[in-house]
Amino acid sequence: MSQRPFVHLRVRSPYSLLEGALRIGEIADLCRTHDMPAAALTDTNNLFGALEYSEYLSDAGVQPIIGCTLSVQIAEPRPGDRGGPDGTLVLLAQSEAGYANLMALSRQPFSTSNSPIRPMCASMRCWRALAG
Repeated sequence: MSQRPFVHLRVRSPYSLLEGALRIGEIADLCRTHDMPAAALTDTNNLFGALEYSEYLSDAGVQPIIGCTLSVQIAEPRPGDRGGPDGTLVLLAQSEAGYANLMALSRQPFSTSNSPIRPMCASMRCWRALAG
């Protein structure tokens, strides 16, 4: 019986502050060592490591998958409420259109969020950007 290869779909890099402990080069080495055919980078609310991740994993013979873990807000906060994210949503790019949508969505929490401490994306924006 042949084993199916494992593909990790929630890798965090040092660009996810306080969440990612491994440098991107170390992630690529581990993927190659453990014969992973692909791995997805899903840093929290940013795509800062996407280019570096793609280069390192491609050089290691591993297919990079680019994604993002977004903090989402489902309901609008009441007046006077600080509000906060209701949860997280992991999004993976399947095409160039998907990557463009990820860039727009990852920018949105920092440009429109009412909470400077806990940036978040409105869930309706995520539903509008499903292509790719």
